[in-house]
Amino acid sequence: MRLTVTGIAETDAALEAEIVETHDRLAASLLTELRAATPVESGRARDGWRLTESGLRNDVPYVVRLNAGSSRQAPAGFVEAAIDRVLED
Repeated sequence: MRLTVTGIAETDAALEAEIVETHDRLAASLLTELRAATPVESGRARDGWRLTESGLRNDVPYVVRLNAGSSRQAPAGFVEAAIDRVLED
């Protein structure tokens, strides 16, 4: 990130733009990671991940059980692990 301080209004606008860009990049990366990490039988849980105005969500009823370890295809906590991987980058 590079900001040039020229005045309060300009600095505020540049900082706001940087925050939005970082948010969008992290959200897109997390969406990709979650889709890759979600165990697949029918593909419904994997395809349930969505970016909305309020954030990232998955309304598939059993995604919580999958994250608790109900599938042999993915370890318990795969959602948290995906978040960790994105934040490490």
